[in-house]
Amino acid sequence: MIPTVNAKLILSILLALCTVFASQSKADDGVICQYRAYLGSYDTPGRASGVTVMGTTAYVADSSSGLQIIDLSDPAAPAFIGSYDTPDSANDVIVVGTTAYIADDLSGLQIIDVSNPAAPALLGSYDTPDCALGVIVAGTIAYVANGSSGLYFIDVSNPAAPELLGSYDTPGYAYGVTVVGTTAYVADDDSGLQIIDVSDPTAPVFLGSCDTPDRAFDVTVVGTTAYIADDSSGLQIIDVSDSTAPAFLGFYNTPDRAFGVTVVGTTAYIADRVSGLQIVDISDSTAPEFIGSYNTPGRAINVTIVGSTAYIPDDISVQIIDVSDPASSPLLSSYNTPSVALNVTVVGTTAYIADGTSGIQIIDVSDPTAPVFLGSYDTPDRAFDVTVVGTTAYVADSYSGLLIIDVNDPAAPVFLGLYNTPDRATGVTVVGTTAYVADGDSGLQIIDVSDPTAPAFLGSHDTPSLALNVTVIDTIAYVADLVSGLQIIDVSDPAAPAFLGSHDTPSVALNVTVVGTTAYVADFDSLQIIDVNDPTSPTFIGSYNTTDRAFGVTVVGTTAYVANDSSGLQIIDVSDSTAPAFLGFYNTPDRAFGVTVVGTTAYVADGDSGLQIIDVSDCPTCPADFTNDGVVNFFDVSAFLSAFGSSDPIADFTGDGHFNFFDVSAFLIAFSDGCL
Repeated sequence: MIPTVNAKLILSILLALCTVFASQSKADDGVICQYRAYLGSYDTPGRASGVTVMGTTAYVADSSSGLQIIDLSDPAAPAFIGSYDTPDSANDVIVVGTTAYIADDLSGLQIIDVSNPAAPALLGSYDTPDCALGVIVAGTIAYVANGSSGLYFIDVSNPAAPELLGSYDTPGYAYGVTVVGTTAYVADDDSGLQIIDVSDPTAPVFLGSCDTPDRAFDVTVVGTTAYIADDSSGLQIIDVSDSTAPAFLGFYNTPDRAFGVTVVGTTAYIADRVSGLQIVDISDSTAPEFIGSYNTPGRAINVTIVGSTAYIPDDISVQIIDVSDPASSPLLSSYNTPSVALNVTVVGTTAYIADGTSGIQIIDVSDPTAPVFLGSYDTPDRAFDVTVVGTTAYVADSYSGLLIIDVNDPAAPVFLGLYNTPDRATGVTVVGTTAYVADGDSGLQIIDVSDPTAPAFLGSHDTPSLALNVTVIDTIAYVADLVSGLQIIDVSDPAAPAFLGSHDTPSVALNVTVVGTTAYVADFDSLQIIDVNDPTSPTFIGSYNTTDRAFGVTVVGTTAYVANDSSGLQIIDVSDSTAPAFLGFYNTPDRAFGVTVVGTTAYVADGDSGLQIIDVSDCPTCPADFTNDGVVNFFDVSAFLSAFGSSDPIADFTGDGHFNFFDVSAFLIAFSDGCL
């Protein structure tokens, strides 16, 4: 019963509103919308490499930490239930009834009773000769993918005394296995797919094979089609209707290295290492198409799908992701540059990429979902950084110094001038007619570019370490100076720049940006926030430990965007500089070196994967969205009434500890506002 309020009256009011209000507009919460799909995660003690889900319980093969058993009844807050520390490294797990079977590397097959998941107990084991990497159970037989020893067949009808039935020594290194009827399909590393008749497990017979382009790590079979996770060759699709002559059907080249694959209906879910979960439409096996992707913090190794939820072991954790709408990925597009994208700047609808040995690449991003090549200029050395003023690009080109290029016609950029700095130019900023170059051992170099065809030396300041990046505000230059941290220099007289102050960051300063009187330093393994109101005495404010190496940083409003090496784009709330807080991330395919943000779009220089264009607009904030689907409608009303009737604190909209008409009134207002 709903307390203290007439339930029928409330229901009639709410139902009347249901047909009027629904909203999906944006709010300023700083969270990438895809992040809403992340239901939860659980950081296991070891390296999560395999997972099986039964009901609301996850069984995780957690390498040196053995079997971890996790309660998923509330996916937003997974809870530890129990564990069993296997003798070696748990690589894979399958659960049948109340028994878990673990491929335990050099300790072979471990059989665990999980009838009481809080206290799992060993039932038996079978020590296979090599490395047990994958396991599947069919009937009373466990099939173990056993590395260089191939496939092992073990009778587990008496789990206390498992017995070897037979084996088949595949030509490669058996990583994964699946069994359909009396046929076993083995992902056999360099030997691709091996197909074996196991109708008599004491005398298995070779049927056929298909040598995939790279290294077959995992296999699943649906009907007469096999799907192979084939390392850097992505998803390989093979017709196995004739087991003696399997035939190639099609492929999908994932961004990174495909380690695991699961197929549900006409959709393939691929664990693609640093590119996380890739989702592919395989309704046409000859032409699979990308649907969407979700990025995991670590390296996605395997994937299990239950309903519309994906469970992904990613080395450091198990990620729980709602895949009901895979097309909602924030990745707008990417553009694969010829070399290694190290930095990017955007002017209007044009992106300029410092692309290492390929110089600068110029890309039209007027339609961010379909970037178009405009032109390029192959600089003499290695382009580390680029800034553009008007129609002129200034490139920090390593040992060639400062290169100046006319980009008025981006299809045909024209060389204007060069200033060969003393050391290695890695960063550049331009204010008016003056260029400031971070020049390694030679510190800050200041160059007059009023005549770009004849740039002229103005002055320099030799910083204590290696000057890697520079930004200038008014007449003050801020230099990221590797082991010497942040160096602050008065450049009001460029002929005689003067040291003002410094702040020695804890690691190595790689990049710096300044907003107002606050400096944000990408300091290798953290973001350092420094008060520079008094440049002679900069003061530490706060820091945020990034998941990888922070190479670049840009700040928009109260949000910092960090190019975080193999962890991609990290998004951090810096509204309270003393306590910066994680907002979201997007794990780019390669190594994020630089980032710039224009409006709600982030442009990431992502090493070998070129330019990544990411929608960083906010998710809807809907206080009345009890079902958390981005829309307020009848289902939210029903959920509210249920919570209100059971005095669930979530329905206490006024936060006063009481459940009464004022909570209903507050809900009505939130409902009418929709998603803000």
